[in-house]
Amino acid sequence: MTSLLQSMAVFALAAGINTASVALQLRTGLLTRRYASKAWYVHLAIVTPGWLLFLYPVSTLGRHRGWPLPEQLRPAGLSIVVVSSALWLWTFAKLGAERTANGNIFGRGSNEPVDTGPFRYLENPMYDSYILAFAGLALWKANAQYLLLALESYVLLNLVEASVENKVIKSEGGDPGRLSYR
Repeated sequence: MTSLLQSMAVFALAAGINTASVALQLRTGLLTRRYASKAWYVHLAIVTPGWLLFLYPVSTLGRHRGWPLPEQLRPAGLSIVVVSSALWLWTFAKLGAERTANGNIFGRGSNEPVDTGPFRYLENPMYDSYILAFAGLALWKANAQYLLLALESYVLLNLVEASVENKVIKSEGGDPGRLSYR
């Protein structure tokens, strides 16, 4: 249970820091004003430690099956993990590295809506791939604790983070530019 609580707490912290950095940039342009062309690198320096820190407690979650699931679900879980990985890679290929890491919010990469590939079917396919990965891990590892991480991922990334990232902002020319990937 401790690993689950640690995982959830660090996930919330990492997502909160990322969302706050993006929201601050969108509302005030603080990082761009202060660091100019280096703003995105500052953003990465702020958010990356939290995401890296999340990897440790989540990696220990599978060691103890606190909430066991039927062993027969393991093959389905592995299949879901493979699908989630393919979805993540397909989405990454459509967005590129900079846009995947919020570079477009810091003046790197395009703000043009992406409506091809997985974006034809899903609003936030990158975030959806995380939900699928946690659900797949729950089945594959026969540990229902991962389902709480899937739920937390949906709330923190699809509802909170995406709502901040997808805000309509004013471009330099005064025309509204939608940051949504859709």
